[in-house]
Amino acid sequence: MKYPMFKVHMPVDDALNKIESVLRSGFVNEGIEVTQFQDALKDYLHVDNLVLMNSCTSALTVAYKIAGVGPGTEVISTAMTCIATNTPIENLGAKIVWADVLPESGSIDPKDIEKKITNKTKAIVFVNWAGTPCDLEVIAKLGQKYGIPVIQDAAHAFGATWDAKPISDYADFTCYSFQAIKHLSSGDGGALVCKKADDFQLAKKLKWFGYDRDAAKDEKGEWKGQRWSADICAGEVGFKFNMNNISAAIGLAQMPYIQGLLDAHRHNADVYTKAFAKSSLIMPIQIPQKAKSSYWVYTCLTSSSVDRDLLLEKLNAAGVGAGLVHLSNDMYSAFKPYESSLPGTRLFGDRQISLPCGWWLTKENCFEIAQLVEDLAAESLSA
Repeated sequence: MKYPMFKVHMPVDDALNKIESVLRSGFVNEGIEVTQFQDALKDYLHVDNLVLMNSCTSALTVAYKIAGVGPGTEVISTAMTCIATNTPIENLGAKIVWADVLPESGSIDPKDIEKKITNKTKAIVFVNWAGTPCDLEVIAKLGQKYGIPVIQDAAHAFGATWDAKPISDYADFTCYSFQAIKHLSSGDGGALVCKKADDFQLAKKLKWFGYDRDAAKDEKGEWKGQRWSADICAGEVGFKFNMNNISAAIGLAQMPYIQGLLDAHRHNADVYTKAFAKSSLIMPIQIPQKAKSSYWVYTCLTSSSVDRDLLLEKLNAAGVGAGLVHLSNDMYSAFKPYESSLPGTRLFGDRQISLPCGWWLTKENCFEIAQLVEDLAAESLSA
């Protein structure tokens, strides 16, 4: 593929040096490198209550658990997301209640969220599609109004802001991904940011069986005092979700580059937005005025006159890694029990395409791709 959708940024020499240090130390589990990576992320994201984990899915699972999600409860969620947003809800035994999305953006519709709230609702979860924040203020106010925790799946949205503030300011829990193809990759990994100090303390326990590892072990990961002095409290039995030093070493090697990577994604996205500004066939998704997107990918919408699937076939044949990124989750058989009328989701799902806009592309590449999209869209008109 001439212009791939994804490409893993990896400062190989820096990463290998840090990994070698870990391997020679003889301690590869959670220790000094995890602490250093955690502190670097706190500084970059301007947050305090951050817990590193082995994936964003794990971070979401812990957030749901703290929110009280379990059998007999409901979670209001979006179907237009990665299945990782919703599989933990199923695994915890709760019911998924779909809220529709706004067809012009793919963002969850706050008005539909409010319609779906019941006395069984334990959490509201949403994804910032392609790195673009939803209307965070409105969703946060809904959570406050009804006393329901708000969980933000920010897997696409590392470095995104709302009203020039960290997006984690507007949710009880914010979950980041450091999986292979994200802006910042540690090979695999994730982080959970908690607004409340009590939730943060519990999250630290739940990611490591139920022990507060920070209290039980020193910075190197060695036990402080006797092993049997650490306790797991009733109701706090946790998971094996901690990050290890090898993954953290890779993440640390990435940190000096992350701002440049985000800047490149945004500059390339700007090329597309300007190129499609007057198009009648391709429309950029709507970005809220207060949102600053991280543009993991560049999503746009085809007009109703364009055969979207044919356009994607033509783009792929021409060497452009265009695609859908995620399918609406309600289309999977596993989620059939939660079937609901979602007209906005259907409309967005039928018209969306995502284009590569990453650091590996130049502005000239994006101009070429935009022109190709426009030309091939004109050749892909529905009969």
